[in-house]
Amino acid sequence: MSARRALLVIDRGGDEPEALELAESAGYRISGIVPVRRIGDGRVGISAGKAGEVAELARSSDVDAVIVYGQLNSSQAFNLMRDSGVGVVDRDKLILEIFALRAGTPEAKLQVKLAELTYEIPRLKELIRRVKMGEQPGLYGYGEYEVEKYYDHVRKLRMRILEGLRRYSRHRDLQRRGRSRWGMPIISLAGYTGAGKTTLFNALSKERKPVTGRAFTTLTTTTREIWLGDGEYALLTDTVGFLSGLPHYMIEAFKSTLEELGYADVVLLVVDAAEEPEVVARKYGTSIEILQELSVEPSRIVNVFNKADLVDGGRIAGLADRLGARDYVAISARDRAGLGDLRGEILRVLGRGPAEARASPEAGAEPDGARPISDRGAR
Repeated sequence: MSARRALLVIDRGGDEPEALELAESAGYRISGIVPVRRIGDGRVGISAGKAGEVAELARSSDVDAVIVYGQLNSSQAFNLMRDSGVGVVDRDKLILEIFALRAGTPEAKLQVKLAELTYEIPRLKELIRRVKMGEQPGLYGYGEYEVEKYYDHVRKLRMRILEGLRRYSRHRDLQRRGRSRWGMPIISLAGYTGAGKTTLFNALSKERKPVTGRAFTTLTTTTREIWLGDGEYALLTDTVGFLSGLPHYMIEAFKSTLEELGYADVVLLVVDAAEEPEVVARKYGTSIEILQELSVEPSRIVNVFNKADLVDGGRIAGLADRLGARDYVAISARDRAGLGDLRGEILRVLGRGPAEARASPEAGAEPDGARPISDRGAR
């Protein structure tokens, strides 16, 4: 399928590289960028002058959509859509489109659908209001009866999806109870999307999960048994990546997946050490905020500075100092460098003894691979 062409509207202080990456991940090809002073104000979410510029560019460039890298309310989105004559995708909608592309399991599809419906409900209310006023809001052409009937359908569907996700949550709770009987600690990966969590998961578990280099490759949890050294094993879980400014309803939709972090004995917070320090600090702050919201105690967090093959040790030490990360491990998940130190740090946090004594080469040879949890009688 060919990429859809879009204009990107972003405020001057926004993260343009992130916006472009997310747009590409959602299948858009950006044909032009319109910087604005602020997003979220006025009848279309941007100034009247910029709105006119966007509408003119949308018509002359023959784009399929206008991506506004910020949050628009329902009225602003409809107004901008009517003015420009094309679909309008705000930041929340862009993320939801990526989620929909990445969802591969029944649970992930339910989680994404729940988030989509939660996003859509206020827009349907706005559509109903406009239809009753006799307006034809942009690309929609529904009559009042059809819109209200669809709105009622969406509300009922949302309730059914919530019940389905509760069943998955209960099943996951049974899984956790089963794992606790094995007596193995649970290690969870966390961090900003694109930091290299799945690459590290593959390196530790010797799995071959897809690594695309794009946002939100992982939407569901995968758990494998891994070796820590000297006869010690643990269960390692990969989780969905974080992103700054995720609205609460998206976090709630993926709560059954993210709650694995709250039950973990150790959380490996993976950081892309090769990015600019300002970017690292912003993404690290977002990750810490989400972990706090999920009730993860700081004492259970191991800071893992990934991509150490691309930067020197002095830079990583400076980053750690800037972030206040006193205890950290520098690794290259791609080259499998520093994994011994990481295993040792995990054992230290678990209270198994000094890291250097437990992860030394004499502690035993690393097994050939790790088994999926299903091989031990549970998934």
